[in-house]
Amino acid sequence: METPEATGAIVPPEVSPELLEPLVTVVAILGELGATPGDIPLAGSPGSLRARLVALVASIRRAMDHHHGDATRLRRALATAGATKATAGAATVATLEPAVVPPGDSAVPRATAGDAWAIVATITREWREAVASVAATWATVAGDAAHLRDACGTAATAGAAAGVTMGHLAAAMAQEDRARQQLLAATRALPVASEVATMAEVVTAHKTRVSEASAGLQAAAEATEKTAVAMVETAAAGARGRLAAVAHKPLGRLVAACHQATLFYCHLRRRLEDIEATVAAMAAGHGGPEAPGVAQEGPGFPGSTMTVQGGPGVPEDLMAAVAVAEALWDASARLAKCHLLGTLRVARGLLVNPNVPEATTVAQRCRDATAALPGLLPRGPR
Repeated sequence: METPEATGAIVPPEVSPELLEPLVTVVAILGELGATPGDIPLAGSPGSLRARLVALVASIRRAMDHHHGDATRLRRALATAGATKATAGAATVATLEPAVVPPGDSAVPRATAGDAWAIVATITREWREAVASVAATWATVAGDAAHLRDACGTAATAGAAAGVTMGHLAAAMAQEDRARQQLLAATRALPVASEVATMAEVVTAHKTRVSEASAGLQAAAEATEKTAVAMVETAAAGARGRLAAVAHKPLGRLVAACHQATLFYCHLRRRLEDIEATVAAMAAGHGGPEAPGVAQEGPGFPGSTMTVQGGPGVPEDLMAAVAVAEALWDASARLAKCHLLGTLRVARGLLVNPNVPEATTVAQRCRDATAALPGLLPRGPR
């Protein structure tokens, strides 16, 4: 992959490595979540936290593995457009005599310059659309991560809520024991006839008492069984709640990092929108006055003026803006290719099968990627 220096780009005086740190943070947190033991069942499909995170990794990979080289195409097209404009202007001044040349003849060089600037506009639009697509993917990833965070928060709250305890089970078992004693007492009581009641009436009453005691015992046994099942479910919910509580905090940090990654690409998209507006003005007014320059304000970039050679027919501010956008776009691509995509595969493996040595590998690789950031966004000459 080409670096700005290798392609001839003029790197801005300062580009902050902190702009790229959220991309590294996302991978590091996924490794941390993969190394956390246990899994948390969640509603929907796939139906667990780990399965959902594996699906999330696929989207993150798509966002990181974007193409590059747009700035090289744009700078070449700008050079062509600028040269065409300068050549056309010089030819017009040297050869045209307003008194004898029909007015329509001067449209030929202007049409050539217009075509060149139209190509510049097309390349700029395609680059801006590519950046917007990556930003949209990161926004979707952030939304999906937020859903997982909220689901874990709900599970943690449910697990901490009071449920069926051993005391409830003991009470149910005591009630069942009393019902059993009552049945035994009713069964052992022999029917005895008296002067008032006949033997048939006494036997019927005895059967009724035994039947009622038997029904009471059956109800008490069913209540005990339900209480035992509920206690097991409460224990499982408590275990899920504890796991969810552990995962909730890193998931919150993952959401924040994904939002920061989205903002990085949105910031780059806005820069390209400014470049696109300048190019559109140049395309509409080729041969006329130069369009206003593009501001160099933004996260990590000072407001000071950059000295950038624009070349014939191309404003210096426009070339400076292209250099800034190239530094950001290509650096994020190099970061992914050289450091993050391979580490992301290891993190995905951890989510499928937790492994302590692999977790250590992810953490170390992310530290190495962070240390490499200044080299990906070098400081150009002041």
